[in-house]
Amino acid sequence: MKDDWSKAVQDLLIGTTRGGGDPAVLLADCAALGVAAFGATLPQEVQADPLPPAPPERADFPRPAARAVLEAIMSLDDEVLLTEWCALAKAGGVVAEHRMLPALLALGTARPGLRAAVVEVLGTRGRWLAGTRPGWSWASGAAPLVDEVPLDEVLDLPSAQRVRALRRKRKADPVGVGGFIAREFAASRRSADRQVLVSALETGLGPQDERLLEAALDDNAAAVHDEALRLLRTLGRTRLAARAAHRLRRGLRLTADGLDVRPEELWTAQADPAEQRDLMRDGSEKGVAGRIRAAAASVPPSYWTSTLRADDAQAADVLRRGPWAAALLRGVAGQLSAAKDPRPWAVAAAETLTGMEQLEMLAALPASVAEQAVVAVSKNWHYDLLDHACAQLPAPWSPETTRALMHRYAALPDPRWRAGRPPSVLLARGDADLLGASWEALTRRWPENSLELEVLRLRIRLRESFAPPQPPREAP
Repeated sequence: MKDDWSKAVQDLLIGTTRGGGDPAVLLADCAALGVAAFGATLPQEVQADPLPPAPPERADFPRPAARAVLEAIMSLDDEVLLTEWCALAKAGGVVAEHRMLPALLALGTARPGLRAAVVEVLGTRGRWLAGTRPGWSWASGAAPLVDEVPLDEVLDLPSAQRVRALRRKRKADPVGVGGFIAREFAASRRSADRQVLVSALETGLGPQDERLLEAALDDNAAAVHDEALRLLRTLGRTRLAARAAHRLRRGLRLTADGLDVRPEELWTAQADPAEQRDLMRDGSEKGVAGRIRAAAASVPPSYWTSTLRADDAQAADVLRRGPWAAALLRGVAGQLSAAKDPRPWAVAAAETLTGMEQLEMLAALPASVAEQAVVAVSKNWHYDLLDHACAQLPAPWSPETTRALMHRYAALPDPRWRAGRPPSVLLARGDADLLGASWEALTRRWPENSLELEVLRLRIRLRESFAPPQPPREAP
């Protein structure tokens, strides 16, 4: 066939006038041989059952204005705005229209952090569509396979995948996977495997895991020991917390200036093996300050309120006044989520923490408390630190938080690379109604605002598109 095609091309180039032959025959040969030489092969016939018809959608669709806003958000590729749209749609009892479903499923597949928001607006049709592709199974409504790798082969996975795979399996079967972790930990010879097993306990961590974590404190590998200690400190009432409380009572005394070390007592001598067992081996808890910090990190804030017979604000004030305030408050910073009122602790701890430590502390707080803590502790922050902290606050912020942070940003000088441009995190996450009412002040403070204010305009449109329709006014 190749030779025939080459001859047909040659004859076509020469032409029938000079080369002779029938023009109709030559064109027919070129058509047939060209398709044979360059045409695609016919697809193989596949025997498969057709998809069942899509079920009818029981939920309502949003108003046209809200649909247009979703299209604009998808074109901007803004995850915060998409999450806000999904939340308003869920609150309004509506779902995304059919033609947006493939794009939403693809986005949720590529970005797992969006799945919880996207799945709420897929509706019946979206869940049916998710069942047509294995990659969309997370949204199908059926229980997906947690992992294709059997449980007893998880430790053979690459190091970056083992912890994630174990945590997914533990989330699906806490009791069974917990027993597997305990057995493997006792039999495993490699410290890297034991560290993976301990780290996997963070998913579904509870009192039932204390026994294994206590055993891991005797592990010769520093990484295994430190990971177990980190998890134990988040469990609340444990044997570790009881030992730490005993050391705090024995080693500290209350003076007129706050808490101080007792003379000739626990922290005036070297740590004994029992105390060393409860200290991080990474070098961060050496010396008297490090040992005090370790004990404070191992007890919940309720220890201080009960011991000092005070509320959270009063107890935090006592800890911030003593000579060991920095060590104590650095320890307390890791326990703020367990406090009855974390705000005074957060403000007190922020006085002694570095910028990154402050951000880590705020990230561990509940959203509403984190907002108040950022407002309270950011009075002397520079622009970048405030921007990083605000980026961690879930959107949308409350009006009070938005107003306070707007004034805080306005009082700070802009970085050179953002001169005249409003903080994007403020306009993307702040309360849209308050920001819209402050439009004139925003544009006066930040005149270079085309892109950022376009996001704010879209947010205002988003709120308006889901707002209940106003009843028509009666004619006078």
